[in-house]
Amino acid sequence: AGSTPADRILLIFSLGVRDIVSCKLMSKGKKLKVPVGWPSDLVYLSAPIFSKRLTSQALNSIITNNRLPFDPSSPSPLVKIRSITDPTHPAYQQFGLFAATNLPANSFIIDYLGYVHDDSELDPESDYDLSLNRLLGLGVDARKMGNEARMVNDYRGITDKPNVRFDERILGEGGRGELRMSLWVGSKEIKKGTELCVNYGKGFWKGRQKQEDEDQ
Repeated sequence: AGSTPADRILLIFSLGVRDIVSCKLMSKGKKLKVPVGWPSDLVYLSAPIFSKRLTSQALNSIITNNRLPFDPSSPSPLVKIRSITDPTHPAYQQFGLFAATNLPANSFIIDYLGYVHDDSELDPESDYDLSLNRLLGLGVDARKMGNEARMVNDYRGITDKPNVRFDERILGEGGRGELRMSLWVGSKEIKKGTELCVNYGKGFWKGRQKQEDEDQ
């Protein structure tokens, strides 16, 4: 029988991150797969990791179906990670996320996986923390662990406007399941080989500039 979300939460409470990922895959008899180009110093996730500090209220706001079977994702066939070698690119010598095939307008691409936490565990140095529930102060941080979605770059300095967006989705049927933040195609089809670019928001850049000023 498949593990329930509650089983997964208990597992997270008792194990370290790398052990959690290994146990999930071994329990399914699968070998851990990572996408081509994935950095060796980052933990690749096939499902989100929940903080042990999350309250029952927080967990219930994320997981609304305790019978949802655990079904870990694998590297997405829709995207590819590439090193940025263009010196004029804002993410030069870092990474970018590219379409591995033509992506239809307004279609789902991939979930944004990471460490799900509340405001008590905010990482001021992270550029990879997305809000999951503003009212409860919940976020998903992919600074140290995540999947391909963490590689998407902001559109500024790359293209005129973003071609993808972040949006919520429910993993499950009938509006009950697990709340996730995900990456979606914008209003126009994206051609194979095109870099995926999102709008991080002005708040992100103001925060980064403030941090850089404080570091100087």
